[in-house]
Amino acid sequence: MNRIGSAFYAPAMADRAAETTPWRAIVSLAMTVMVGFGVILYGFSIYVTDGAAGADFSKTLLSAAYGGSVVAGGLLAIPIGRRADRVGVRGILALGGLLAAIGMTIFGAATAPWQVLVAWWIFIGPAGAMIYYEVAFVAVDRWCSPRQRPRALGALTLIGGLAGIIFIPLTQWLVAFVGWRTTAFTMGALVMGTALATTGIALREVDRVAGRGRDKVPQRSLTRQLLKDRRFVTHTSAMILTFFAAQGIIAHRVALFNEAGFSVNTVALWAAAASALSLPGRWVAPLLATRFRAADVQAAATVLLAVGTILMLDGTASWQMIGHFAVFGVAFGAVLPLRAMTMATWFSGPRYGATMGTQWTVTTIVGAFGPVAVALLRDVTVDYQLAVTALVAALSFGALLLFISTRSRVTEPEPGLVSRGI
Repeated sequence: MNRIGSAFYAPAMADRAAETTPWRAIVSLAMTVMVGFGVILYGFSIYVTDGAAGADFSKTLLSAAYGGSVVAGGLLAIPIGRRADRVGVRGILALGGLLAAIGMTIFGAATAPWQVLVAWWIFIGPAGAMIYYEVAFVAVDRWCSPRQRPRALGALTLIGGLAGIIFIPLTQWLVAFVGWRTTAFTMGALVMGTALATTGIALREVDRVAGRGRDKVPQRSLTRQLLKDRRFVTHTSAMILTFFAAQGIIAHRVALFNEAGFSVNTVALWAAAASALSLPGRWVAPLLATRFRAADVQAAATVLLAVGTILMLDGTASWQMIGHFAVFGVAFGAVLPLRAMTMATWFSGPRYGATMGTQWTVTTIVGAFGPVAVALLRDVTVDYQLAVTALVAALSFGALLLFISTRSRVTEPEPGLVSRGI
């Protein structure tokens, strides 16, 4: 058995003193996540503007397409998580890259609203569920011991954080140079190529041996146990609110500040800067979670998200736009790895993927309506102020629930399930 295989054949072995973090696999995995987020999430923030697909389709339709894609991905979170628990993430990532390419091709060629919905709901949404952080978090739990996990998660989200820095200006430049349709074709090919290269080379050995032989637990039993765990229920409620707000903000802030009088190029530049500002938090937050309760650190970061969102209420002054991107960027970077740290502290083990998938399913089904709700409120009220107020309230309540979650009662697990105290 090779060096990686002997170090990561089972969780018990991963906890031994002699540990070797599989950095090549983690960095390659992070590259796939980064490209996936850049092509889909950050790319959408440019496509929705009037200079791109927003000129051919309404913002409400595009927001519904994106929101529906998130719901579609969320519905697949449980089976994908269970699959990752049993056999690893390699095949999942490869399929996700292929689906993303097909979806972006259909989107770029779309001339009717139903074609846009098919592209995002049937192909791009499931692709996101396979190449975003959810699958990557399961991989880190499989490959790394608790001592290795903070730095692995930090590196994963740090590299993933380059998505906005690279893809917001890149997408905007390509749209201006070759049009949004050709840009969609190009980006689809890029995410497929990255995913296939990662799965064909870097993940072949480490993912084949890590975590082999994990037990199967019926999903009904797992769900029943999780619903009895107040930590899980409270934390999941907080994630729903946070995800709802974050999706609405990220999807519409370029358009919001554009309507406030700033050029798309200027806003895109500051959005990219916000991604750069998120990088330190992505590395530091997991390390802080080893000294303090991860959910408490996550609550503090969510409060900062609310503060950054308040600056969008008027949004007509330069300091408000810059302040939003600065504060929101720093906090958003910290939030991303902390969910994985909190859940791994409580539920790391054979059912981690299924547990994360259970939480992500309900989170995305409810939270994915954030962009649609923002678009509808904007269309009804003719501006974004009421929508932003609602987003601030959601983030504030989410922060409170995060603080409560880590102090909730711990329920003893049923046989075969993993639930850890803190």
